[in-house]
Amino acid sequence: MTETDPTAKLMQAWTQAGVAMAEAGTAWTQAFFAGAPPELTDPSTWAESLAKQMQSAFAAQAPPDPARLQALWSSALREIRDDLSGLPPDAFAIDFAPLAAAWTAVQSGTAEPRQQRTVQRYLDALAVKARLGPTYYADPTTVPVAPTPRTLRFQQDRIELFQYDSEPATRRGAPVLIVYSVINRSYILDLCDGGSFVQHLLAQGLDVWMVEWNGAVSGDHDTTLDSYVDPGLSGCVAHIQQATGVPRVSLFGHCIGGTLAAMYAALYPDTVERFVLLTAPFTEAEGGIVAAVTDRAVFDVDAVVAKHGHMPAKLIRYTFVALKPYHELGKWKLFIEGLDDDEAMDRFALVDRWANDNIDIPAEVFRKYIDEVFHSGRLLRGETQIGGRTVDLSAIDCPTLNLVGRSDWIVPPDAAKPFTEVVGGEAQYEEMRGSHLSVILDARMRPQWDRMAGFLLEPRP
Repeated sequence: MTETDPTAKLMQAWTQAGVAMAEAGTAWTQAFFAGAPPELTDPSTWAESLAKQMQSAFAAQAPPDPARLQALWSSALREIRDDLSGLPPDAFAIDFAPLAAAWTAVQSGTAEPRQQRTVQRYLDALAVKARLGPTYYADPTTVPVAPTPRTLRFQQDRIELFQYDSEPATRRGAPVLIVYSVINRSYILDLCDGGSFVQHLLAQGLDVWMVEWNGAVSGDHDTTLDSYVDPGLSGCVAHIQQATGVPRVSLFGHCIGGTLAAMYAALYPDTVERFVLLTAPFTEAEGGIVAAVTDRAVFDVDAVVAKHGHMPAKLIRYTFVALKPYHELGKWKLFIEGLDDDEAMDRFALVDRWANDNIDIPAEVFRKYIDEVFHSGRLLRGETQIGGRTVDLSAIDCPTLNLVGRSDWIVPPDAAKPFTEVVGGEAQYEEMRGSHLSVILDARMRPQWDRMAGFLLEPRP
């Protein structure tokens, strides 16, 4: 690629702008939130490093398919433009009047209890941001989550298997093993009483089990993608079979957890009763901002894990924030304008704790996952090897339900749909309204909870 190549010029301008924004953000952070973690305040760490990796990748001689790369970045810019053009003119205009009135009342000693709570929440959030970083609003140590009792039943290396408490006499259907993503904590599915997908499944009579991955240990190269699937998931399923006496277990896989569960199901199809996948990726998207920044010509996964010894959770978290920073502006608006709403703030704190509770991923888990699913596409072609065995998705012969959000920019429909096209059993595919977490967090999506539970309760043909 020459210096006159339009793609090179585009990427140089893009990365220079990215570094400039990172430096400006750093200065702002240091000025307003002294004491924030170095991941946010040091321009020599992740933000600038990622920008330089992108720049060097695109400046390399003879990059793979430069026309495709230019098309990807055009689609990324189009996605951002579409996001912003769809917003109302006052999308980021914040009404500070209630906070100002509450502040004045507190200062004058005339504040009502509600106004006192409003000001205190605002001050508490600033203190948390100063201590933990600007993406935080709530102190995670003071926000209770995961209310549903559960018991540790099995442990293998750093993988734990929990069973949620329920009365055996009320159980029906096959036991359900939830395989959550390896990036965040699973309690988004058990966030609070009245807002728990786990509790909903239990109320339908299902016997619910959960895998916890527990993240990376520095320098660990023995934990691999293969070990997560087999003996990891295979060991969990074997324990459930032994504990319950059933021949088959149903699977529920969310995001990356859905991909891992599918790898297991392809290797051990006779052990799977039914399978629900929720926003699970199986290939790289055809376009969009995530497809652009994770493309093999841009994202050097080997360099990242070599530098850190694992995939840092906060690198993933802050990268997503940086890709669409206007989402954080919307979050700030939502926070300020909801300060005097007790119910809204309780809910805000729960989601904020989960969003910032990220898990480091073992190097060899992340490296192989990115390569097999996105960069090489071997998983979808039936060429991935786990423990020396070929993962052929067409071997999955149980009924499957594959759900994805139409406006999911993290796992777009074209990254999830191909599973349904290659799986061997009876397959249902549906694009729901909403984004990556809508079906879990949006109360208007509760009918989908009934649908997923009902699907899991149906007998296998």
